[in-house]
Amino acid sequence: MDELGVALIGAGFMGRAHSQAYEIAHTGAGADGRFRFRREVVVEADESRAASAAADLGWERCTTSWRAVVEDPSIDIVDICVPPGLHAEIAMAALEHGKHVFCEKPIANDLATAERMSRAAASADAVTQVGFNYRNTPAVSFARELLDGGRLGHPLMFRGQYLQDAAFGADPNRWRATRATGGSGMLADIGSHVIDVAELLFGDIVRVSGLVRAIADDTSGGWLAEADRRSERRLDDAGAWIAEFGNGAIGAFSINAYSSGRNNELSFAFDGSLGAVEFNWNRREEFRVSYVDEPADHRGFRTIHTNDNHPGGWWRLAGLGTGYIDVMAIQFQDFARAILDGCPSAPDFASAARVQRIVAAVRHSAETGRWVDPTNPHLADADTAFDAR
Repeated sequence: MDELGVALIGAGFMGRAHSQAYEIAHTGAGADGRFRFRREVVVEADESRAASAAADLGWERCTTSWRAVVEDPSIDIVDICVPPGLHAEIAMAALEHGKHVFCEKPIANDLATAERMSRAAASADAVTQVGFNYRNTPAVSFARELLDGGRLGHPLMFRGQYLQDAAFGADPNRWRATRATGGSGMLADIGSHVIDVAELLFGDIVRVSGLVRAIADDTSGGWLAEADRRSERRLDDAGAWIAEFGNGAIGAFSINAYSSGRNNELSFAFDGSLGAVEFNWNRREEFRVSYVDEPADHRGFRTIHTNDNHPGGWWRLAGLGTGYIDVMAIQFQDFARAILDGCPSAPDFASAARVQRIVAAVRHSAETGRWVDPTNPHLADADTAFDAR
């Protein structure tokens, strides 16, 4: 069994989740006995927080210096769970020292930085992976399997949304509030997840047309005027866009951090020429599918509860509960296998930079009122201009 030494940079919400997922990745369902993660060191800026994190989360030791960690020969994997504005410096230093890098999403706060990270990864002798963990949900993997196998026919239309109510009452000084403190806006923060799932299932998005909004300081006043949002360099709290895929399919998307009663609701539905699918992360073991070729008296959606008969299925008995940590463990299993086999992982830094292009394209469309091609070579400049005002 290969042992992979891990350094965790940042022990906040995501760091805690990663710590638990590493513990079960080599013992839970899907484990193949080839590897074991060794939780070697956790890094926090404050010494007391670092010590508490090591004790509480099961790490062998702690430090306040990520620079020392990336040079440490006992470390095979550097796992980055700090705000996205801090990702690039750590990731590129780790790659320079030959470490495999797992990085939370979004990969960066702007397109130019994301593409610089992607280029660094391409020239490094290391495996990279980015934390678009929802794609590893067995129901999502099954949807892709049905599409790839032709059971649902040609993709026609994708409808995706990611809605939360977490912004109500949130600390206005939280790190997510500004780019200066590491925030990326909700389009990149939660919208990147639904973009990743959409392209996983339907392929590349080739043009977008969208709107974004920020909440007024008094939430009862609704959205801030868009001209004021841009002049004040306020990050987006919500957005909506339509899209065209390279295969001719069309898409409609929405994200909102001020959606009352919506508790981390990543959901999508799509239509194919031979069938359709519905999925809601809040009921993540349920997969709803309809087939066109059913007898007339049986047509309609059926609900399938996933188990280990489905790709990535965690439990033999459906209904036992595939949770957030289980799905994270699945992504770490895939990451470890890519490292051991010396092959690319998915999604890697290049994939994450691709998602960042879609995010930048939606923002640019919102500003110009035009359709935007994500491959536009000037898109990185337009994205950076937001911070230069």
